[in-house]
Amino acid sequence: MDEPHRLSYTWVSGGENTTVTWTLKQDAEGTTHVHLDQTGFKEEQAFSGALYGWQSMANQLEKVLAD
Repeated sequence: MDEPHRLSYTWVSGGENTTVTWTLKQDAEGTTHVHLDQTGFKEEQAFSGALYGWQSMANQLEKVLAD
């Protein structure tokens, strides 16, 4: 953890042991940008599943923020 800029943790699921890192960065206008990175996949199918899941959650977050 590099509070309040970065949080990393391990995510173990389906035989995969990956690292998830969230990074927050504020630009000159005061907008906070969120970056998600998940590394360490061994199987393409697990990567594809994670990509689908994170995209779904990002879409839900976008809807919440729009309201």
